[in-house]
Amino acid sequence: MDVLNIKNEVVGKVDLAPWWSERSNSSLIHQAVVAARAGARRGTHSSKGRTDVRGGGSKPFRQKGTGRARQGTIKAPHMRGGGVVFGPHPRDYSKSFNKKMSRKALQQALAFKAASESLLVVEEFVLEAPKTRELVAAMDRFDIISAIVIVEDISEELQRASNNLNWVKVVTPDRINTYDVLAFDTLIVTRKAIEALEGAMSI
Repeated sequence: MDVLNIKNEVVGKVDLAPWWSERSNSSLIHQAVVAARAGARRGTHSSKGRTDVRGGGSKPFRQKGTGRARQGTIKAPHMRGGGVVFGPHPRDYSKSFNKKMSRKALQQALAFKAASESLLVVEEFVLEAPKTRELVAAMDRFDIISAIVIVEDISEELQRASNNLNWVKVVTPDRINTYDVLAFDTLIVTRKAIEALEGAMSI
């Protein structure tokens, strides 16, 4: 595969590991994405049932003579300010997903990017200054709509330049996951990062 520089010029070639050409397993990738999104949920939502609502020590009004239906407590769910029926409570949404399946799903997602011609290999991703406009200019040279950039080490310039862009995410090979790979249109990987990534995937 062609290796490009930051100016979108071909400066060399790189041989990819065999798994980059594997056919993607959509079922496994789906499980990984569901697990990732479920694990990101905080699960702190809460509501009060009729036993948690304050008040209700006496009847709201007398039993007879009002012309209204009899009521025993203002804590009943059908009363204004009463408890919630089957409301949400704090819970853990995370799903079990073992390391072998996770690694394979990531391989499949990376292979999907390569098959769809959404993979770019660059020699290195270095900016002249820690400016957002520098990063935007670089992305424009590659005709990028959104991208996840995998580098061997995140420099301060690259970190500061990408902080204000929600359509660019910079990560290291050990922090990549299946959901992020699929969430962005283009995958940009440096030569050293791709070596580290292939090494980790072969374990």
